[in-house]
Amino acid sequence: MMHVRRVNTYYYMGVTPSVPMEQMQEAGQKAEATLKSQLPIIADRWNNEALPEIRGYHDKWNAFNLTAASTSDLLAHLDWTLETFSRLWDIHMRTLVPALVGPSMLQDLYTDLIEDADPMDAYKLAQGFDNSSLRAGEDLWKLSQTVQQSDAIKTLIENTPTNEVMSALENSDEGKKLIAGIDAYAQAWGRRSDTVIEIGDPSWVEDPTIVIENLKAYLQSDSPNPRDQWNEVVAERERFVAEVQEKLAGYPEPVKQQFNMMVGAGQAGHWIQEDHNWWIDQQGNHQVRHVFLEFGDRLVATGAISDRNDVFMLYGSEIIDAADKGFAGDFKAIVIERKAEMDKWEKIPAAPHVGTDYGTPPDNPVTRALGRLFGWGPPAEATPSGTISGRPGSAGKVTGTARIIIKLNEAGKLKKGDILVTPTTSPPWTPLFATAGGIVTDTGGALSHCAIVAREYKIPAVVGAQGASLQIKDGDQIEVDGDAGTVRIL
Repeated sequence: MMHVRRVNTYYYMGVTPSVPMEQMQEAGQKAEATLKSQLPIIADRWNNEALPEIRGYHDKWNAFNLTAASTSDLLAHLDWTLETFSRLWDIHMRTLVPALVGPSMLQDLYTDLIEDADPMDAYKLAQGFDNSSLRAGEDLWKLSQTVQQSDAIKTLIENTPTNEVMSALENSDEGKKLIAGIDAYAQAWGRRSDTVIEIGDPSWVEDPTIVIENLKAYLQSDSPNPRDQWNEVVAERERFVAEVQEKLAGYPEPVKQQFNMMVGAGQAGHWIQEDHNWWIDQQGNHQVRHVFLEFGDRLVATGAISDRNDVFMLYGSEIIDAADKGFAGDFKAIVIERKAEMDKWEKIPAAPHVGTDYGTPPDNPVTRALGRLFGWGPPAEATPSGTISGRPGSAGKVTGTARIIIKLNEAGKLKKGDILVTPTTSPPWTPLFATAGGIVTDTGGALSHCAIVAREYKIPAVVGAQGASLQIKDGDQIEVDGDAGTVRIL
């Protein structure tokens, strides 16, 4: 079972046994049999069952007129929103588990069948499939190409503070055309924030500065067309699949059939991992955020809070009680107190673990897959001073300048070939992969978003390098070895 708790303003997620420990092996065997039956049909279930249902929920959210709703209708819509959000996460877990297990079991089977196999090579079999993260990055690249066509607009964006760019663009016809392009991009891909887990963060449709920061990163280099690079990755996958099938030519037919089934499951798992995030994690949070912002607007109108975003400093029960009383009340002092608490704990590093340690999880396809997502596993071996141990994410070795980026509003400082160093990445960060020469993250494993997308962009990545974003200083020269899973500070 997964649990989420808020401790000292930080969110923690824990996985605990759902059955007594002595029953874990039997439960694991049943779960494994169920999962194996689902693997051949995960793409069909996503495309024909889950996605149509999710689209229907978004259509209803988008059709609801928040500002014109009566208080009773708004409260009813909030109830529906919370129920629907819970349903989205039910779909999320039913989708994500087999989507992770597919490529994970493909790696296990590949290393079992191929002598002296490099386990990371198994992921080449699943790379090069279109997904929402890659399309969003490609569309932003196309927008950057329109900027490249005008020296004046390019210079304006490069030399104007990000928060002033939109107003500066208003001063010319060329600038107004770009504003329309930024707005169109934000409407298509902006129903998300840079963290995807925090409804308190503004979505890109509210705050276009993140789009502009990504544009600045593209403009600082002659970035190639992501589609050309993607075609190279597809060709590499097709060659590699053919090579492995040739190696398996002498195996019994059932083994070859099992391998081909697992290749299909691994391939589907990779693109579903990105697409489910776009439809559920990102857009779902955006929809919930905007429902609460309407409550925030009404609380501002009565003077109960000072800013619409202050609504996220209130508990749900406080918001509903205030709505029932005509949005009356005075929460300003509470908001100040809770913001102070957030500021206090922001300056204190979170404890890496809290709660009960249940020991090493049982070895089964689900725990192996989750370990490859989150980077669970035995501690890294001791390394020489100046070297940080992590996990291989994407093959290759590169040396470059480290750029510590914690939030996407800092994306503009990433230059072509720099090494992006950050606690973690999520799908909204994908455009940065076209600029970065390599990636280092504090968290994650070979099935994390960072590792999957780094392999699609063919740049070295080390993931799960605990504390890297604190040990490495902005501007350090570092060497990233994506094969060994190490980072060396030069």
